[in-house]
Amino acid sequence: MVQAASKFDSDINLEYKGKSVNLKSIMGVMSLGVGQGADVTISAEGADEKDAIAAIEDTIKKEGLAE
Repeated sequence: MVQAASKFDSDINLEYKGKSVNLKSIMGVMSLGVGQGADVTISAEGADEKDAIAAIEDTIKKEGLAE
């Protein structure tokens, strides 16, 4: 997901248990300690936000990260 997010100019965030980190930061994402089957929220804001969300959704499906 980090690689997919890094391709876009928009600000992209991953939220888990009330904490939000930049999805472009592998260390930030790892610091959340998201477990398998956890509910997360991904948001994007910027000129290419729709494309960014679509690409991240595609990555999540391809990598089997979502049910």
